[in-house]
Amino acid sequence: MFRAILVFGFVSLMLVFGQDIVPDDPEKQQEMHAFFKSIRVQCADENLIPYANVLQFNTTGALPDEKDKTSMCYFHCFFEKSGLMDNYKLNADLVRKYVWPATGDSIEACEKQGKDEANACERGYAIIKCVVLRALTDARNIPVV
Repeated sequence: MFRAILVFGFVSLMLVFGQDIVPDDPEKQQEMHAFFKSIRVQCADENLIPYANVLQFNTTGALPDEKDKTSMCYFHCFFEKSGLMDNYKLNADLVRKYVWPATGDSIEACEKQGKDEANACERGYAIIKCVVLRALTDARNIPVV
C-alpha cells in the first residue's frame, strides 16, 4: 500500500515537473520583458486604469470593483496583444512559460469561463481571472525551501 502511494506520488511529480518548460536565456528574457512591458503600456494607454488595480489583481486575482469593465478590458487587451490568449483560447505554451506551469486541465477549465458573457472584456477577464487565481493558488501550495 505504502509502495503504491509512493509510486503514485512520484509519477504525479514527474507529470508536474516533467513539462517541457525550458527557461529562456538571459537575452531572450530581456526581450520578452521588454515586449510584455510595451504591451502593458499600450493597454494602459487604451484603458486608463489605476496601477493599484493591476497590483491588486496580480496579487489577489480580484479587482477592487468587479463591475469595472475598463480594468477588465485592460487585462483582456494584455492577454490578447501579448499572445497569451487569442480569441478566448489560451496559448498553453506561453501561459505555462510566463504565467505559471499550469497542470492538469487548468488551461481547458479556464477557457470555459465566461462563455455566457456577451461583452468581450468580461469574457476575456473571466478566463484571465481563472488563470491568475489558479497561478496564485499553485504558488501558495508550493513549499519554499
